[in-house]
Amino acid sequence: MGILIDSNIIIDFLNNQDSAVDFFKNKSQNKDLFISIISWAEVVYGFRKNKSHKKVQLFKDFLQENNIFIISIDQKVAEKYLDIKIDLEIKRIPLDEFDLLIAATALANNLSLSTRNVKHFKRINNLILL
Repeated sequence: MGILIDSNIIIDFLNNQDSAVDFFKNKSQNKDLFISIISWAEVVYGFRKNKSHKKVQLFKDFLQENNIFIISIDQKVAEKYLDIKIDLEIKRIPLDEFDLLIAATALANNLSLSTRNVKHFKRINNLILL
C-alpha cells in the first residue's frame, strides 16, 4: 500500500524536524509516495505568501528527487469526498474541506495517510493513518 503524505509532514521535513526526517528514512522505505494536489497547493501557498521562492523550488526538487507523485482530484476522489462529507454531516462532525479532500484522495486511491493531524482524520471511517 502506498502512502499519501499530508502537507504538515512535508513542511516538517523541509524544516528538518526529526520525526519527518525519520519518516522518510524508515517508514517510507519501499513504498510508493504521493501528495494530494490540495497538500501541494497548501505548501506552495505558504511559501509564496512568505515570499520564500527558494523554498518553493526546494519543495519541487524534493518531490522530484523522492519520486513523490502528485494526485489530482478526479471523479473517483470527488465521489469519495461526497460519501465522507455526507457521513460526517449526518453525524454532525465538522471537518475542514481541504482535509476532506485529502482523506478522499487517500481512500479513493487505496493509500494510507501520513499526517500529524491524527485528531482530525481519525473521524473518517476506513482511513489508515500513519
